[in-house]
Amino acid sequence: MIKDQNGFSSSGNWYKGNLHSHTVNSDGKLTPEESVRLFREHGYSFLCFSEHDLYTDYRSEFDCEDFIILPGLEASVALCEEEAPHKKLKVHHIHGILGTEQMQKAAGEHVFREKEAIKPAKLYGTWDGAGEAQKLCDYLRSRGCLTIYNHPVWSRAEAEEFIDTEGLWALEIFNYGTVNESNTGYDYLSWDRMLRKGKRITAVAADDNHNEGFFDDACGGYIVVRADRLSHEEILKNMISGNYYSSAGPEIYGWGIKDQTAWVECSPVYRIDFIAGNHINDGRALVCGSYKGTLQRGEYELRGDEAYIRVQVSDRYGRTAWTNAIHL
Repeated sequence: MIKDQNGFSSSGNWYKGNLHSHTVNSDGKLTPEESVRLFREHGYSFLCFSEHDLYTDYRSEFDCEDFIILPGLEASVALCEEEAPHKKLKVHHIHGILGTEQMQKAAGEHVFREKEAIKPAKLYGTWDGAGEAQKLCDYLRSRGCLTIYNHPVWSRAEAEEFIDTEGLWALEIFNYGTVNESNTGYDYLSWDRMLRKGKRITAVAADDNHNEGFFDDACGGYIVVRADRLSHEEILKNMISGNYYSSAGPEIYGWGIKDQTAWVECSPVYRIDFIAGNHINDGRALVCGSYKGTLQRGEYELRGDEAYIRVQVSDRYGRTAWTNAIHL
């Protein structure tokens, strides 16, 4: 018998945020002030400046009653061609977001300092991809950070080079910037592979905005966190527990399991997918009978032997929102 459970906490507020963003402090075009203004104007409550191999903490400059900064960085290791060292074959980009008070306390004096730069690792010809991913993840965690593996398809890494990395909190399954740059921003296949292997890993959607003007890369991928109040500690705790959803547009109001049935309620969408592991034919797709039709609720009766269940909802333009997985 599968117990009833809700995917989100029953009480709290919703806070929208972008975890992947660049400014003039690395290769972005906006100043931190301009970036904060942009996201606040679009209804965001929190933002992480994830500069390349540079930790920044702008909380004292920008935190206020209705908006906060999550300090962090995007750390990297690259495999380059031996004959052409300037050409990258593969990369690991792993996010480090300043963790909870408990995580910071565990890291002690090793917590990142403001504007601390780290030297990105470069290898030539061959590498131990899985080993390099683990090394980078371990390093960021030792510095008091929550870790996310970013844009796997864009990075050209093989699945075996990152899906077994221990200590990852989340996988970036939607990267708005690389979707519009080169259609390399989706990867929920790797997420399901990790879930099927029993890994308790969440997923995120993010922008990876640089605001260069060549294509739209801002305010298109985000997470929406359920929390009692807007503070670094509350947002991080609820991120870690999976009390949020990821989106490129649709809203998810509630989801869970009731009487052996998975359910979801959402804004009007064209399609609702229940993705389950681990057997062939697990899961279900609910699709509108007409292109102009909409769905706002979906249900899937569980068989009872699923390893996990997650839901994604998509509007007629293909914009999708994703829950995290409930492990059964």
